[in-house]
Amino acid sequence: MTVFDASIALYAWFAENDTFQMSQHLEVFKSDKIKGQQSPQIKASLKCALEQLEKMELIRKAQVGDQETWVLQRDYLTVEQDVKVSADTALAISEVINKFCGMIDDYKDECNPTTIQEKDIQNLVHICSYFMSKK
Repeated sequence: MTVFDASIALYAWFAENDTFQMSQHLEVFKSDKIKGQQSPQIKASLKCALEQLEKMELIRKAQVGDQETWVLQRDYLTVEQDVKVSADTALAISEVINKFCGMIDDYKDECNPTTIQEKDIQNLVHICSYFMSKK
């Protein structure tokens, strides 16, 4: 298991939980990612990912007795990220969203490529989810 895999799993974990202890290491994963993996390797990947999330100031480690607990620093829903996209990517995002708006004949969520916003990314995620569910 990679640190990348563990980071994704922990990010999803903290969307629903405020704390994490290493004793919960198998509960973090909802897929076959850990099949054939030994507990020490899983824990090592999680530890590296936890350290990265701590550097990002998303979580903080607390030592109580011999137990380490990682705690969200603030409500998960308030965590934001800044993303920069190139003009080509912004245009591609708007084209996908605007074509989908045309497909469903609903133009209220059309996208302006000069001002990509969070709602545009959310709409792109919804469009992808829509087509993935059609598989």
